[in-house]
Amino acid sequence: MDSCWKRFQTYLQVSQAYKIARRLFVMNAFDGILTIMGVVIGAHFSGLTNPDIVIKAGVGGSIALGISGMSSAYLAERAERKRDLKKLESAMLIDLKKSQFARASEFATIVVALVNGISPALGAIILVLPYFFVPRIDMEEAFMASLGLGLLCLFFLGLFLARISHERMIVSGIRLILVGLLTIAVVSLVSAPGSI
Repeated sequence: MDSCWKRFQTYLQVSQAYKIARRLFVMNAFDGILTIMGVVIGAHFSGLTNPDIVIKAGVGGSIALGISGMSSAYLAERAERKRDLKKLESAMLIDLKKSQFARASEFATIVVALVNGISPALGAIILVLPYFFVPRIDMEEAFMASLGLGLLCLFFLGLFLARISHERMIVSGIRLILVGLLTIAVVSLVSAPGSI
């Protein structure tokens, strides 16, 4: 197990998958949160009183985001890494298909695909959670809790970004909250009764 973990760490270093996965995690979690915020706001302003519809739409959306993210990242990353391997083979005039570099590239492709798929789905699922508590809480409370969770998730993504860039954490967190609030405002204007 220990040797397996060391091999994975080596593959992450050689392939630089960690940097790519980190970037994709933030971008796609952000996408998942904002997408489901839009779904939740649209459902709220359409007058839905059944939490199951919001849950099914949110879970369905998160699964679709996950499958889309995983498959698109796998195919794109695989193509890029195959291209890099062929260029390296051409420059070195040797077959590298069974090399450590090739194995690291395959590992990186899988890691990047998993992160790309899981991060938007995870962000999306978190926003649907309050609707599981209806009727213990009412739909209005579930709606407010969902948006609150979305803004909280965005704040933590901002902290994570600040840690990477060595910027002020609170400022970075607030910056992402402002994007969330802008999204809420715009989607609410478009979704409010009589707006379309």
